[in-house]
Amino acid sequence: MTTRIDYQIEKYSFTERAESPRIARQWAEVVEECREVKAGSAERLRIALLNVDYVTSFELPFRLLLARAPQLIDSVRDEFQLSQKNVLFNGKRFGCVYSLEMDLGGIPDEFQYHLTTRIRRTDTAGMTEAPYRHIAQQVKLPRERLKQALESGLAVTALDGLFWFGLQRIAADVQRLRKTGMRIVTSETIVSEIPQESVASGGNGTLRWTPQI
Repeated sequence: MTTRIDYQIEKYSFTERAESPRIARQWAEVVEECREVKAGSAERLRIALLNVDYVTSFELPFRLLLARAPQLIDSVRDEFQLSQKNVLFNGKRFGCVYSLEMDLGGIPDEFQYHLTTRIRRTDTAGMTEAPYRHIAQQVKLPRERLKQALESGLAVTALDGLFWFGLQRIAADVQRLRKTGMRIVTSETIVSEIPQESVASGGNGTLRWTPQI
């Protein structure tokens, strides 16, 4: 069983086509602060909400590596009075904008994001990122990528799903696969990141598929 996974992030670029210099500067400051204080998931979200004019549900997983962004958003509603607006991502995905500002009229209705990465993955079983990348190249839909990975015997963490499969809400995708009859089990895994262009930190869980007998 895999007990430790190391991610070495050599390149991680997440951009929005029409991003203003002000928003870009704010996000750079957020990333730097998160690194300095070694912020956990909830604290990374809190820092972003306090320092960026608005954040979107699409960028929270990719900018802050939040594997459970919706749950984290719900957890801070008692502390912050969040305004929310429905928007469109990359011409096909619906999502939300969150902000501490009351007036969201100046926020765009559509966003176009682009992600470029070069990440190395190694674990104690000798597995690298190669099979995950291969599945991503062969399969288009994120949830189908997860399904194929599990059926192939791969252990999948939330970061694997985010980096190679484009899964922003892996818990929801696991739940849907379970409803189809897949027996997916989880186990604790030590995860270590060596980030250059990210703010990842903390541990993770590993997903495995147990075939019906």
